[in-house]
Amino acid sequence: MDPLIQQELFATAGELGVADKIGHSQSLGNPYIDICPPSLQNPDFLASGVQIVPQRPVPFAEPGELPASVTQGEGPLVYLSFGTVVTSAQLLRTAIDGLLPLDTRVLVATSSVVDPAELGELPDRVVALPWVPQPEALAHAAVVVHHGGHGTTLGALAAGLPQLILPAEGDGFSNAPAVTAAGAGRLLIGEDVSAAGVRAEVHTLLTDTAHRDAARAIADEIAALPDPAATVARFAEFTA
Repeated sequence: MDPLIQQELFATAGELGVADKIGHSQSLGNPYIDICPPSLQNPDFLASGVQIVPQRPVPFAEPGELPASVTQGEGPLVYLSFGTVVTSAQLLRTAIDGLLPLDTRVLVATSSVVDPAELGELPDRVVALPWVPQPEALAHAAVVVHHGGHGTTLGALAAGLPQLILPAEGDGFSNAPAVTAAGAGRLLIGEDVSAAGVRAEVHTLLTDTAHRDAARAIADEIAALPDPAATVARFAEFTA
């Protein structure tokens, strides 16, 4: 989409007589605060002439408590979330059915879109909640299964967690290939999205240390980036 957006933007700027007042880059010649870790950077974006201001992505959610079965239970925890917009009970149930044969606990964030009761009967080791304090959940998880949104993708990477992405909207279709190319996760798309597919991919993520090692290497990259306070301290430099 970016080339089409840029084409329309600069055509409109030309019609308004202001094309000479903006830079011909994706940030219109302005510095761009970039929270993408180096291993996932788009080479075309870096080659576009944008001035990058690297910044650490910092996960945030309203604090909250998780059930003891999530924080203290036995066996690895899989965190399952499809965001707050595209979540469907059918997709969540498909993923849950794929995870049930594995020796794991499962924390499901259904969001306000899906009532946990719509998921049907669940065993005790599957906890479904309409809202989850995601940073706390990631601190206890071993694997994340999600839709590929920016927040969950970067949050899982910052926590050093391998992830299975089932793209459901725009950013997932770009994040999933980037994560898999970096070796930090797997993806399922289209007809491959099934309970059997989820089971096989999550089993791989739980048993193949290469994905976890890649995710932890990216977590180290993220930790080395400047924090938001350091970026704010540079604002005068950007407006001079």
